[in-house]
Amino acid sequence: MQPRLVINATGGWIDIANAALLPADTRPARLMGGTKGSHLIIDNPALRDILGGHMIYYENEDGRICILFPYLGKVLVGSTDIRVDDPGTVRCGADERDYILQSLAFVLPGVRIRPEEIVFQFAGVRPLPASNDSFTGRIPRDHFCTVLEDREGGPPVLCMIGGKWTTFRSFGALAADMALERLDWSRRVDTADRTFGGGRVFPKDRSGWIRDLSESSGVSLDRVAMLFERYGTDAEGVVRFTAAGPDYLMPHTGYSARELLYLIRTEAVEHLDDLLLRRTTLAITGELSLDTAEAALDLLATEKGWPAPRKAEERSHFLTLMRERHGVAEATLSARNEQRSELCETTERSG
Repeated sequence: MQPRLVINATGGWIDIANAALLPADTRPARLMGGTKGSHLIIDNPALRDILGGHMIYYENEDGRICILFPYLGKVLVGSTDIRVDDPGTVRCGADERDYILQSLAFVLPGVRIRPEEIVFQFAGVRPLPASNDSFTGRIPRDHFCTVLEDREGGPPVLCMIGGKWTTFRSFGALAADMALERLDWSRRVDTADRTFGGGRVFPKDRSGWIRDLSESSGVSLDRVAMLFERYGTDAEGVVRFTAAGPDYLMPHTGYSARELLYLIRTEAVEHLDDLLLRRTTLAITGELSLDTAEAALDLLATEKGWPAPRKAEERSHFLTLMRERHGVAEATLSARNEQRSELCETTERSG
């Protein structure tokens, strides 16, 4: 069965996807002119305290816009703006780290960042429209959709160009309206004010919501509050799942085994990097140790029924990703085993 319309929402991969979807004589000129933006996560309490909960949005010496703000107990600083042809090869390079640290020194000259305080790095591709402008900062950040017709009889392809996190609702509505018009359907639901995820039925009285869930589930008040902070109202499903069986905390973290198991079963986790890089904040906050990664792998492998070779392959793949894409070597993860143990002991004594 052939679809009546295909929506190409692959971001930086727009042109690559079109090459697979459309015959050569139908493909348009390049639509995407993506640029790479790299960011650093820095564990420097003095820098975090200077920010006082605020974002600094500033222009670097070369005219590029940079940002600096508290993020999950650390500080996020970025970013670069470099043209890329192949989004699959995007990495935060040493020159970009130097550039970002230079920009930080430019706006806060009294702050010194040690290499070991960079606990994570990442790079993404801005799905900008193709442009010949020599200065990437001048490429428009707007979004739009265009429809490509397949002259050989295949379905038309609606391509979503541009867009960013702060405009995803309006961009999604634009694409949906164009698709509905193309299919001769009318919109029946306006999603502009629709809540989703952990924002659904968000309580006006957070403390009361947390207290009621704690009392009805038997899970401690502190634990429910922590899960509410992570998942919003979706925490109810996590709490009730964790309460349904024996549970324990993963090494050196505030994540529990049944919490991770809930994510594995409900959030389409297929690989270890799904769990540690995207479904949790363990890696990006620099809280991930090798012990934690291996305990999570044990849990995932048991749930998926993986044989030993597949489990070893997952471990190797994850450690390679951490080293090559995120600047975190296995030796660093291993060193965190002891660091986290010492932190836990200190916390227990002070408590």
